[in-house]
Amino acid sequence: MKDYRLGRLSQVDDVRRGIDLIDLVRLAHHDHLDPDALRAAERRATTIVAFDTFVVPVLLQTPSYGLVQGADPERREVLDRHPAPACEFFVHETALHTWSGDPGVLAEQLRALTSSPARLVPFAAGGRPEFRQSFTLLGFATGGPAVHVETLCGCHDVVARYQVVADVLRECALGPDESREAFARAAEALSGESREGGHRS
Repeated sequence: MKDYRLGRLSQVDDVRRGIDLIDLVRLAHHDHLDPDALRAAERRATTIVAFDTFVVPVLLQTPSYGLVQGADPERREVLDRHPAPACEFFVHETALHTWSGDPGVLAEQLRALTSSPARLVPFAAGGRPEFRQSFTLLGFATGGPAVHVETLCGCHDVVARYQVVADVLRECALGPDESREAFARAAEALSGESREGGHRS
């Protein structure tokens, strides 16, 4: 049995407070009913903070880039939900340099990031321990927050730890405009490599 914290209790009436039914369903759902708890949680989340150490976060991946990564394309549909969750995405600069596939695919992905809320965490921010683990933080309209690292967890101490990490990312990442400019420059450089490769062939 995973260690889940029930989160805040819901107000039922003026004299009784109890665990919200949605909380109980959520906990049971995570443990027993859904093999992909993260995808299910994302569909119900009101806030999402995502960071990946080596690739673009899944929810921002283009179809071609996601295909190479083996990502589940259905996860991106949460951004089309009404109302959509409030999202923060952080892309480490490593993701711009560790690509081994078609440079045109990465260039397309980086161009897509220029119209997204993603912020770039540059190498200049250093090798901080907070940058070593990919994670997704989720907040819900009802019940406590959760974090997905290797599994989905609602344990208060674990969630609090990654909330601190998210604050560090906010402090270290470039601003939105600077990030968009950096993504655009990297995309243009990759497009040039792709054109040169095509000319050589």
